[in-house]
Amino acid sequence: MLAVFCLLFYPAFFCLRVAFDPALRRGEIPAFMFKDFKRVSGQYEKWAVGYLASRRATKVDPGHVAATEWPMFGSVYYLVTAEEMMVRLGDRNDPEAAGVRRAVKKAAKAAVTIVADPDTASWVRAKWGAGYLEKENCFYRMLLIMGLSSYERISGDKAYHELLSGQANSLADELMRAEYHMLEDYPGECYPTDVLWAVAAIIRADGLIGTDHSRLKTEVLSVINERSLSKEGIPAYASVAKTAYPCDEARGCSTSGMLIFVPEMDLGAAGGWYGRYDKYFWQDNGFCSGFREFARGSRAEFSDADTGPVIAGYGTVASIFSIGPSRSLGRLDRSVPVTMEAIAVSWPTPFGYVFPSLMAYFGTKAPPLGEVAMLFVMTRPILTGGVTPYSGKVPGLVWTAIGIYLSAGTILLVLEFR
Repeated sequence: MLAVFCLLFYPAFFCLRVAFDPALRRGEIPAFMFKDFKRVSGQYEKWAVGYLASRRATKVDPGHVAATEWPMFGSVYYLVTAEEMMVRLGDRNDPEAAGVRRAVKKAAKAAVTIVADPDTASWVRAKWGAGYLEKENCFYRMLLIMGLSSYERISGDKAYHELLSGQANSLADELMRAEYHMLEDYPGECYPTDVLWAVAAIIRADGLIGTDHSRLKTEVLSVINERSLSKEGIPAYASVAKTAYPCDEARGCSTSGMLIFVPEMDLGAAGGWYGRYDKYFWQDNGFCSGFREFARGSRAEFSDADTGPVIAGYGTVASIFSIGPSRSLGRLDRSVPVTMEAIAVSWPTPFGYVFPSLMAYFGTKAPPLGEVAMLFVMTRPILTGGVTPYSGKVPGLVWTAIGIYLSAGTILLVLEFR
């Protein structure tokens, strides 16, 4: 009976609550997300302590994308989300706020340890050698800067300040020196998304280290608009570092991710790219809405570690991560229905969201990272002066999920009573 309630009836009523939550529809962070974040913080800390103690990062295949990258960027997602949640709590002094702060204090310490631990860098050290912090390696160094700056703002702890300052300045200098301001993540692999995130990370660090890299931001945005756009007018998935010209088409997973932090740098550029992304990638069939992995008319049809499952054209990563930029740009007409759908199909229970946790577990033995990523995108701040409200109905996919949870629970109860 208890299992049926927790695994089937609870998800149904929780999804109903989310679907009609006025805070979600207004673009606020709903109360349930603070509770979820407190719970996830405890689960994350427990995983992180075990991860560090086992030195698992030194034992995985450097070519295994999930097992190498997820612990690093999952920990950064946690720190960036914690930073935003602390801002949202403000001066609240109630028991719930105090509980969230306590959980964050412990989990953030574990997260920054993972981010700064040389063991975590084992996979990039295998690709770049002992100088992995001195040249290229844009993806890892960008995450290092972003994680360290969020941690310092959360805690006031300057234990990593020298590392933060050194990496922010050296990466910025290297980007400026590059002819077209592009650097590789791995040898032979350059992704405009990660270059943009690197600039965003450096700008975020400016306030802590007393620097001003606004010129770098202007230069990078200019080069990408001149050289790195796809035929749809948005940054391509990959480019050639030496020329900045695209070597792949635009993809939903990278565009949704890229647009999360661009609004912090330049609302005009972000709004223009998002508008074209919405024009060519948004898909609503009346039952489900979200972003495609490939633009309408593209001949590409595949899924990989970046895209997640691609179903009927919808990219799971593209859709879920689109919640972040949609919120930042005030597009509640996009973020609200996708948030409803993402929660409905994630199988929410009192103990967590089942499917994101399972995906993270099978990918890298780190169940909390799936939920961390969801909370990361669902708590991005709105940066525009106005919003486009959501006035539509609850998506059919949400009602279907609710029906499945209720039907399965009812059937099991009837069988139990018989």
